[in-house]
Amino acid sequence: MSNASWNPYDPQSTMANFDPPGLIYDPTVVWYHSHNEGQGVIANDWEKEDETTLLVELSEEYEWHNGDPVTTADWKTDLDLMFRISDITSPDSNAHAVISDYEAVDDYAMRFHLHDAFSTDHVIQHAVATDMMIKEDVGDPSFGDWRDDLMDVDAESEEATQTVADFQEWTPSVDEVVGNGPFELVEVTDSAFVTEVYDGHPNAENINFTEYVIEKHSDQVLAFMEEEVDGIGLNLPASPDVMNQLPEHQKINRDYNHAWSLLFNLGNYDWTNSPAENPSNDPITSDRRVRHAISSAVDKEEIFASVPQQYELYELPSTFLNQSTVDEGVVDVEGYDYYEKDNEEATALMEEAGYQRDGGTWYGEDGEPATLRLIAQSGTSVQVDALDSARHQLEEFGFDVTLDAVDEATYGEARLNGDHDIIFDNHPIFSLTGLTYVGFVWDWFANLTHADYNNTTWEIPAEIGNPDASETMEINIMNEIERIPLTDGSEPLQRLTWWYNQVLPMYNCVVGRDYGAINASDWVVDAPDALLDNRVSEFNLVKIPDATLAPKQ
Repeated sequence: MSNASWNPYDPQSTMANFDPPGLIYDPTVVWYHSHNEGQGVIANDWEKEDETTLLVELSEEYEWHNGDPVTTADWKTDLDLMFRISDITSPDSNAHAVISDYEAVDDYAMRFHLHDAFSTDHVIQHAVATDMMIKEDVGDPSFGDWRDDLMDVDAESEEATQTVADFQEWTPSVDEVVGNGPFELVEVTDSAFVTEVYDGHPNAENINFTEYVIEKHSDQVLAFMEEEVDGIGLNLPASPDVMNQLPEHQKINRDYNHAWSLLFNLGNYDWTNSPAENPSNDPITSDRRVRHAISSAVDKEEIFASVPQQYELYELPSTFLNQSTVDEGVVDVEGYDYYEKDNEEATALMEEAGYQRDGGTWYGEDGEPATLRLIAQSGTSVQVDALDSARHQLEEFGFDVTLDAVDEATYGEARLNGDHDIIFDNHPIFSLTGLTYVGFVWDWFANLTHADYNNTTWEIPAEIGNPDASETMEINIMNEIERIPLTDGSEPLQRLTWWYNQVLPMYNCVVGRDYGAINASDWVVDAPDALLDNRVSEFNLVKIPDATLAPKQ
């Protein structure tokens, strides 16, 4: 911690990936991903002035820890740096996917001009909800000085490129850091981040203790078990034996989890940036009917019973959603296909796909056995155990199945090259963001499932919630994702989850949770579900007036 950079623009050590700043910096808005809603913190009001303009107002109650007010001058400095660096390093690209321009109206109002008529929720989530980490006069030179240097230099010159590099390598010293959150930085060591309540914070009177320390432990779960710490942000649950030894606890970050699924190889290697090199495998899982048959031939409860006990059964239809998102009604999954074990259905699908079973074995039209290659990392028990269960079930159904448990390097190369039909891997389901985040998630899925999501048009049942609908409709994933910010998102999200459920590039089986906990025997935790479900609730508990983190005595 003592060596961390305090410059959010340092690409090597960005503070955005370093949790303790959550104590000393406040966000303009905290966005609750699982519940798809935002709550104002420093920003206390916002409204659309027209389709492409949003006005955001800041509260006048917030101040930096040196007593200076938090104003739009600091926010504008951050935006100035972002946009100017983009002008220099990526002149042909938009500096921001949502914002085209901005202006500080006064000390407490910022106007954003948008690229398109995006929905208010989209703008808040992707443009406004950010930690206020940059104070214009912090550092020597200050952030404001760097901004001025970048503005003054010719954007097309080598000097501009060097100035960007110099700025990104620079950091204020720990002694120069000034926060604006509920806790003020006292000390940073190699193993502890020590803060104390800042009395000038609007929520200070609701905080019932004086010091908040983030400590480094080699085994966080053990530290919590032995009550060396009051809570941990992530890493529970461990094994059931360990969980039984933990103190009574309140779960936080409750939706920080991921689904482990049968990921099918769709066999499209011919697209720009495909990772496959000289692919030779023509997977039978490229046929949707075969994917559906496989999912109907395996019992995911048997897979669940085979994997380590810290995993839980994924009980929703395959949709890329978590339970909170469904419970909140963000997407209606009524009528979606669960692909429950049904050998008759699986048999009919295989026959429809052109396979015939003879002597208990499926054969293709070429007379060759229907083969499946499954690969797993030998050192990852959930992968090996799950695929061993799937192998046994699929062999019983009539497939010729090979399961290869290989080392990590071989696994990584094989799955990218498409040397498999099925792998068992995980993807995040802690929010809707994973379904719509084009820059990472879909590139990753494309690499693993070998499908060209950008350029493929998929045909699915036209009636959402009715897999047996006679009419079909066409859908392009990226087109639907692009529609989300221009609407309230409900229709394209419904279509995306229906596409996922019917095309079935992945069959969700079990859930691995990674939530955190606070010792319930010593602490009272009370907050809305939206806050407790979503990431970094351990920090939001001390920022939001309707949340409580208090010692019992």
